[in-house]
Amino acid sequence: MSQLGKRAVLMRLTKGMPGEFRQDKDFSEEVQTEHNLGAKSGKWVKALFPPEALKAIKELDGKAEAFHNAVTLPFDKGIGILPAAMIVEYTDRMRDFREKRKMLVESTFIAKYDEFVAWAKQNHNGTFDESLYPPVEEMRTKFYFRTEPLPVPDIQHFESNVKELVGLDAETVNVRIEDATKEGQRELLKRMIEPLQHMAQTLAKEKPRIFDTLVSNIEEIAALAPKMNLTDDAQINAFAAEMKTLAEAVDPDKLRKSVNIRTAAQVKADALFKRVSGYRL
Repeated sequence: MSQLGKRAVLMRLTKGMPGEFRQDKDFSEEVQTEHNLGAKSGKWVKALFPPEALKAIKELDGKAEAFHNAVTLPFDKGIGILPAAMIVEYTDRMRDFREKRKMLVESTFIAKYDEFVAWAKQNHNGTFDESLYPPVEEMRTKFYFRTEPLPVPDIQHFESNVKELVGLDAETVNVRIEDATKEGQRELLKRMIEPLQHMAQTLAKEKPRIFDTLVSNIEEIAALAPKMNLTDDAQINAFAAEMKTLAEAVDPDKLRKSVNIRTAAQVKADALFKRVSGYRL
């Protein structure tokens, strides 16, 4: 088993819902003919549901995807590296997202489906296409939210089905496994550097706008970094500890009120930013 396989799994997040829009070919052709337009002059795309129909579900999906991206490191399109230390937390959070999504699907879409169909009949007028609105039971099946853990492929054991597992041929996977840990560590460093740089630059301004996230973003990545440290790099863990200390030592309200406190915090943040950004794996 590869070193990466001992410390992480691959995780795929997929989600789906009914399409919101559909091209109306017949109406597009009618407009083109009526106005003597060229065949490629444009097309008419109709909204199948009112704007609010899927809004709440899409907002929840955005939060779930943001969490997934925050706690995984890049591996391939649609697939992230989930460190073993994050598996329990990831599973719990995604279960929570899944349950909330099910409730939203039922309360904001399924329960109002007949209203949405009536809206479409009224707004589409003579162009309403009943085939685009199947029975509610069938429409319910179009919603899904899945997290799929995949083992980090070991070519010796997965040669025959590695393409099926991650959608890549064996040779490509071999290269990706070889590079994934390094890429993951570089990405982790980048995520540590960004909030430090932001704090240093913000506090260097004469009249900075200071939000609570200036501190909380450092606090959050400092807590995550040791769990996401795929090689248990001692220096990365040390940087995370220093970031935690920095975040605990500064209070957003005091930063807003005191120039002296801002100056002292800026010096510390800038010094740590330069050390972390200068670290080479």
